[in-house]
Amino acid sequence: MRSRSLLCCFLAASCLFAADDSLAQGKRALAGGKYAEAAQFLQTAHDQSPSCDGTFYLGMARYRLGEWDRAIVELKSASECDPRNADALVALGASYAAKRDDNRALAALESALKIQPDHLDALRTAAALYLRNEMHAQAIETLQHLIALDRNDAKAYSDLGAAYAAISDFEKARQAFQQALHIQPHDASALLGLGHVDLRRGQIPEAIELLKQAARADPQAYEPHFLLATAYEGLGRYAEAAAEGNEALQLGGKDPEIYYHLSRAYRGVGREDDARQALARFSALKTQSNSAEEGRREAARLLNQAKPLVDRGDLDGAITLLEKARELQPRDAPVLFRLAGLYFDTGKYDLARQDARQAIALAPSEWTYHYLLGLIDKKTGHADLARKSLETAVRLNPSAADAFNQLGDLAMRRNDYSEAIRDFQQASRLDPSETAYQLNLKAAQERLRQ
Repeated sequence: MRSRSLLCCFLAASCLFAADDSLAQGKRALAGGKYAEAAQFLQTAHDQSPSCDGTFYLGMARYRLGEWDRAIVELKSASECDPRNADALVALGASYAAKRDDNRALAALESALKIQPDHLDALRTAAALYLRNEMHAQAIETLQHLIALDRNDAKAYSDLGAAYAAISDFEKARQAFQQALHIQPHDASALLGLGHVDLRRGQIPEAIELLKQAARADPQAYEPHFLLATAYEGLGRYAEAAAEGNEALQLGGKDPEIYYHLSRAYRGVGREDDARQALARFSALKTQSNSAEEGRREAARLLNQAKPLVDRGDLDGAITLLEKARELQPRDAPVLFRLAGLYFDTGKYDLARQDARQAIALAPSEWTYHYLLGLIDKKTGHADLARKSLETAVRLNPSAADAFNQLGDLAMRRNDYSEAIRDFQQASRLDPSETAYQLNLKAAQERLRQ
């Protein structure tokens, strides 16, 4: 017995040393910009001996590789493992932002700033998201804080100007844009912003000169040409307005307003057919935008209507409502998750799996989505897949008692009673009032003794 104990200790120590070596190599590769190599070493370290530090660096490697879904899972796990790790929350927020999941991104960044209020990357990313979502008061406050920390940040001044312009405080906007240009004289964003301010104040010749400079500073940007089109239109220079409008479209502009101003420019030069076509395109795009917004509202209404049906046990009625909601919003993760849950409850496992996977693709850090997928795969006999999903669920939420219980049950089915005991013990610690966990633990302990 003693020789076996020594062997176990030796093997455990060997695994620990191997994990430490892989972690060190992964960190060196990450620092050297070798992100794929870093991910391989760090994944090996994680598989051998998971740690808060290793999970964070693995998440950073995935983040640097642009593997947003995998980065989100690792970084969320790292932040659960070490709630004071502001860097993990900042990278998590940036990963969410890359997927256009702005609500979760801002939640992560705001949590990071509570831990480290002067975190420059958190402030910059949060400010950009506030601007993108027209949260101008929050953007102004964040950018002022950022500028107080770094007086030479031209982009922060330019963004501050944009925020002030959005609330029609043109004097403060002008001051911010001018400060950005003082730091960086050919800053395209500041030139564009200052030109836009002059345009809105009716100073059209001054605006045109600034917008021309902005177009030269960033030849691939469509916005200077769009604003030039409106400026020339205001002066009655319709041929130039039409040329700039078409240039904006050639550069990828999709704003419906481009077509509106283009129609006016065409009419100004007597191109009536082109004017009607441009106006029709404007109307179609506006209708499409309005329909999308109406679809979001209707999907939310259907989601609310489904809840009382579920409470009454009318699962088929709730499914009908949620299927309509999914048609309106096929990329709404909560709708997909709730529909997957109802499919699971009614034995429609293939449909449940499909919607659960889509929900995870949209929101990979939601532990409940992985938990549900684990239950679906467990129910349908896919034990390895179920184990993987449930392990992800407990990494994302270490307090998920029933997920540990489900993992314990899977361990029992493969006769790994030691693992089952650990999982059932964790479930019992997390929820001591649940007698089923205690009974499962006793059953595992008895099987181990046999």
